[in-house]
Amino acid sequence: MLPRIPKKLCNQKIVMKVPSGEEDDYGQQATTDMAVDHCLVQPQTIYSGSNDNRTITANAIVYLFAGVTTLLPKITPDWVGYHIVFEGRDYTVTNIVDNREPFSNQVYSYELEVL
Repeated sequence: MLPRIPKKLCNQKIVMKVPSGEEDDYGQQATTDMAVDHCLVQPQTIYSGSNDNRTITANAIVYLFAGVTTLLPKITPDWVGYHIVFEGRDYTVTNIVDNREPFSNQVYSYELEVL
């Protein structure tokens, strides 16, 4: 088993806006807020491309750790496009990295690139 980051170092919180399974008055998927504690958010700008042909692909990376993050959801590729709120700013998930334990194939952590 890989060593875990201490919970006291994961002192940030986010709110994930996840589908509730119901539709709103306009036929759109309604969402519910899920508070997630003990995660890490690293604000940074990530670019794709080179020279003058670069685009911003993320403004931050959110790290969620199994066994550390409270209310760790099972994140699937369908979560691209979901929204999270951190420090009052709304972000959209653009990329998901699913890190696994090498010997058990259990989730070690998720990295959510958000824009």
